[in-house]
Amino acid sequence: MAMDAIAVRAVAAEIDEGIAGGKIEKIYQPERDEVMLTIRTKDGAKRLVISANSANPRIYLTQFAKENPSEPPMFCMLMRKHLTGGRIVKVGQVGFERIIDIEIEARSELGDNVTKHLMCEIMGKNSNIMLTDAAGKITDAVKHVDMTVSRERNVFPGLTYTLPPAADRRNPLEMTSGDFLEELNAAGEGKTIDKALVARVGGISPLAAREAAFRAIGQADIKMGEMSGEEKEKTAEEFEKMFARVRNGDFSPSVIYKTGEDRPADFAAIEIKQFGGGFAVVKKASVCEAMEAFYRERDVAERMRSRSYALMKTVNAHIERMRKKIVILSDTLADAKEREKYRVAGDIVTANLYRMKNGDKELRAVNFYDEEQREIVIKLDEAKSPAKNAQMYYKKYAKAKNAETEAAKQIEQASAELEYLESVANEIERAKTPSELEEITGELAAAGLIKRAEKGKKAAKKPKISAPEEYEYMGYTIYSGKNNLQNDYLTMKTGRANDLWLHTKNIPGSHVLVKYQGEAFPNEVINAAAIAAATNSKGAAAPKVDVDYCPVSHVRKPNGAKAGMVIYEGYNTASVVPDAKFCAEIRK
Repeated sequence: MAMDAIAVRAVAAEIDEGIAGGKIEKIYQPERDEVMLTIRTKDGAKRLVISANSANPRIYLTQFAKENPSEPPMFCMLMRKHLTGGRIVKVGQVGFERIIDIEIEARSELGDNVTKHLMCEIMGKNSNIMLTDAAGKITDAVKHVDMTVSRERNVFPGLTYTLPPAADRRNPLEMTSGDFLEELNAAGEGKTIDKALVARVGGISPLAAREAAFRAIGQADIKMGEMSGEEKEKTAEEFEKMFARVRNGDFSPSVIYKTGEDRPADFAAIEIKQFGGGFAVVKKASVCEAMEAFYRERDVAERMRSRSYALMKTVNAHIERMRKKIVILSDTLADAKEREKYRVAGDIVTANLYRMKNGDKELRAVNFYDEEQREIVIKLDEAKSPAKNAQMYYKKYAKAKNAETEAAKQIEQASAELEYLESVANEIERAKTPSELEEITGELAAAGLIKRAEKGKKAAKKPKISAPEEYEYMGYTIYSGKNNLQNDYLTMKTGRANDLWLHTKNIPGSHVLVKYQGEAFPNEVINAAAIAAATNSKGAAAPKVDVDYCPVSHVRKPNGAKAGMVIYEGYNTASVVPDAKFCAEIRK
């Protein structure tokens, strides 16, 4: 159903009942296109989330708080200036549009009572949040709209708020069954009922249109040309009944799940009967509760995908660059291993200087380094003297020798860098929350892989290191780092000499720590910790993974090494099967 006009009407009524008369205490902007208000009501504090996200626009009362940026965006600061301390007068739907008007009585800078309006447009990619004064003058908007985006309606501070251009569709709240029948008869015969009605009647989602048809004739996806006149009449009557209930505020919110899936497939503000055995319709106490269940996980997943994609793209670019560098250095190393031929040439030229003269193009002489004393042909630079030709070959030898040393050194450094980058890529894949991605972003900035805040701009606060994953097995506490910052802190700060340390062999993954309890670690505990290490690694999908383990005292961090990079010795290895289900069972 998503946010059609029916859902907007239902949620507007719920929000009005929940916060009208309440006082705005706090305002946050956790996302670029999302604001959250904390409102003190007679029933306690309530949170209102308003999102203009193009993929998941929504507005509802929520039980959950979100992490906020260290520095509030400009729109948030402006909202705080104008609305903090303001009283919610009323919340209502504008017409039968996907627009909610929150009227607020606030104080001006001079202390006078003034009226403000928070216009919340829940309209897909055109969603927006705008603050206006009583006369409709826009104070600001979370999204500015210029002529390149819309020629019909611009959104900027100082302009007068106008409603979005209205589509040529009828208002179902004002229609009779005869009106609905008229629209059904006018629709093309090849169209299904949902497409026919959505195009001609405002505020109806495909789900609602199919529901009316199902209640009337027991079919939800029927085409108009397949319906008899009687079936159309019954369907039109069902539409009239549906919108009579909507008009009277008679809603029945629910969340729809596909069988066997935890993630909601849809939600509805009206009663849904059309789904068969492949779906489960779970009723909810309120529309806000239904929307929370539908949108919360979906929105987090969408934003995580967006943020992780950008980070992964950066890391993958560095990985590809580092792999190419290693190939080039390996070629240089291979070429450098041919240096001996330059020294041999230099020695033979030197030994035969008495036979040579200026202008010679080559030297044919016995190769006294060859056991069979075969003849060798050495090319000469005719512009150089014989002695200078010998020096030329010795210089090539010295250069190749230095190149070999330097290439070997750089390959070692590049391989360590590649190992680090692959560990970061694995972190991004395993990140579950925005804060974990924020930590990885901070780590990449500290490593110089992404840009820090520009000079002249206030740098973001250094993100706090969040808690690692925590497990408990046979009374032992097991920790697993979720990124390199956590890995570093876990191993170098939390770990004590006798604690057990584990890490997947030659595979990026978590540092895992088991706290020592005064006696040898049971094999079952070592195995459980190894499973956690394997599951929280790049090898999570492998049939078996080798995991090294040793006391923390055997682990050290080289000087200058990046976060999470350590070396260890005196270790044993366990071979285990990654098991996400087992890890979920022992997770604290």
